[in-house]
Amino acid sequence: MKIWSGSAASEGKNSAYDAMLDRDLSVDKLLVKYEALSLMAYNMAIYDGGILDKKNISKVLNELLKIYYNGIDLDRDSEDVHGNVENYVLSKLPNSGKNLRMFLSRNEEVHTDVNLFINDLLIEYENILYKTMLGIKENKYEGILPGYTHFRQAMPISFGTYKDYIENIIVNAFNKINNLYNGMRELPLGYGSGFGSLSDVNFEKVAKYINLKKNIKNPLYSAHLYIDMYIDALSIITEFLISLSRIFQDLIIFSGDEMDIIELPSGYVTGSSLMPNKVNPDYLEIFQGYASKSISLMNLIYSISINKTPGYHRDFQMIKDEIIPFLYELKDVLNGLPDLFSKMKFNSERALKLIKNSTYATYNSKIYFMKNNDWKSSYKETGDKIKNKGKLEEYTPETIITFDNFNNIKKIIDKNTNAAKESRDSFLMEIKKIVDNLQ
Repeated sequence: MKIWSGSAASEGKNSAYDAMLDRDLSVDKLLVKYEALSLMAYNMAIYDGGILDKKNISKVLNELLKIYYNGIDLDRDSEDVHGNVENYVLSKLPNSGKNLRMFLSRNEEVHTDVNLFINDLLIEYENILYKTMLGIKENKYEGILPGYTHFRQAMPISFGTYKDYIENIIVNAFNKINNLYNGMRELPLGYGSGFGSLSDVNFEKVAKYINLKKNIKNPLYSAHLYIDMYIDALSIITEFLISLSRIFQDLIIFSGDEMDIIELPSGYVTGSSLMPNKVNPDYLEIFQGYASKSISLMNLIYSISINKTPGYHRDFQMIKDEIIPFLYELKDVLNGLPDLFSKMKFNSERALKLIKNSTYATYNSKIYFMKNNDWKSSYKETGDKIKNKGKLEEYTPETIITFDNFNNIKKIIDKNTNAAKESRDSFLMEIKKIVDNLQ
């Protein structure tokens, strides 16, 4: 039975609709525990508020607790995760389960499920980024390499500064992900279909049960955040993936036969299906593919959400069905970063030999400028010397280290992890106490 069975809508068969439901259910498998968690919080508030018979609510909480720990099989006839959870509870509690999700809409429920799912995922992302920072720090290779603009040698840069550049990108991504994490701790439940809730439940209590907050009062604005949440999450991820894909393009070139100044770790390269001599940078290229996919998903969000009214629309479900699997898969891809950066090797001697005489041009112009205080003539004098095949004075660029201590980042991760775990464990313990009284 579908959630909306019994409404004014007539039911019928539609193969196109069924195809969408199949896709939807494959994603909803990831959301079952979060649906159970949010419904436990909602029904706990009903229990505490004395809104319905406490014994009946205790029975409902018992079934939701089982779903949280054990999951359930999903079927198309129940339409989505909400219908599946509701029908499962009704199959166990035909009478007590009738008020499982009273006054709750599909949109506020899926919004809450996705917030909870992504927030758990973001904590995992933060841990991966932290390990990546430590991995970069563990890489002790030093030396200098040529820097490039327009795919031409520009000025030399120290390998230490280059590693610090990567570190900056990782730390910047961490900070933005952490801000996103805190922003997504706003509880969506309580806005109904976007026009207000008629529920008597205290939604501030609901939020507190599951380590969320309830600050936004305007229901239409709260509903509006359903799309904004996806945009915010994916834009941060896209920016990070694009930044890393540029670094990976460097590494692809640096590890190629022509330069061969970077050796990628085993497990990050594969052989050719035809040519035994090939060592292909598959991980780096696959990662770049995920960056491209992230951009395409941004376009999907914008395309689906444009020219819509502020309320919920069913095609928004397509956004969830594409982005949730992407973010889930991406976790495994990101897990490759710590070892990549800690174990890649830098051939400083070969890199030094690759640096052309002309790459020291700006430094030599500075030497001339220190003598005559005339930049234009200094620039020309260096250019003339290069044209005449003159030998330029070499130099070693300084190494810039912006980040050396990541204790503060570790504290943030521990705070997020412990707060989420302690809050959830405490809440589940409360549920178990109530359930135990049923025995």
